Amino acid sequence: MPAAHCVSSLAGIILHADQSFLDMLQRSQSELIGASYKTITDPKDLGRSAQMLAALKEGAAPVRLQKRYLRPDGTSIPANLLVTRFSNPDRLISTLFWHDDGRPLPPAELWEAALRVAHIHDARMTLFGPDLSSDPVGTIVIGTYLAEAEGRNIALGEIATYAAIAPSTARRWLKVLQQRGIIETTTDAELSILLTQAGIDKVEAMLAAVYTLPGGARRIA
Repeated sequence: MPAAHCVSSLAGIILHADQSFLDMLQRSQSELIGASYKTITDPKDLGRSAQMLAALKEGAAPVRLQKRYLRPDGTSIPANLLVTRFSNPDRLISTLFWHDDGRPLPPAELWEAALRVAHIHDARMTLFGPDLSSDPVGTIVIGTYLAEAEGRNIALGEIATYAAIAPSTARRWLKVLQQRGIIETTTDAELSILLTQAGIDKVEAMLAAVYTLPGGARRIA
């Protein structure tokens, strides 16, 4: 899976981009350096990108976001974006991952599939109660995936509440998922929980199965 890096100002002005970033966008250094993220972001993702920038306050945990980047020919390429803020000088360091052969589904449909899974979880909790609706692994990975897709940080307490389990139980499951290479945390799991790239790939493959029927037909909502 290709990876790329770029450096930008706090306002999202690109200051440096490596060759992989240029190749992904099919643009030259002269086209990108000094440009705003707004000029290379799919208009449908501008709102979430702006929210992510607002969330990156000094000392904040890294933020992950799914977004689509525009190429000169008008097509877009989806990527997973991890952004970290550094100080002295203030800079945003972005790492991007994408698939050369396309993702299982476009980002909007993956997000929709994750929302469907989350809504089913909520309905089960309401109708059957937490004791009959426990799926800690599923709720942890879907809750984390949705937070990342929406450009939000998610912490241990929120994950525990979402999964309807005690924080100590959530911490044990997080440790197992970390050992399996599915999630990673900041220095303190209370601060931020992220899916690894391998974790994202597994969740998106699962969501593609949720969203589509055998043979490629779409499920009816």
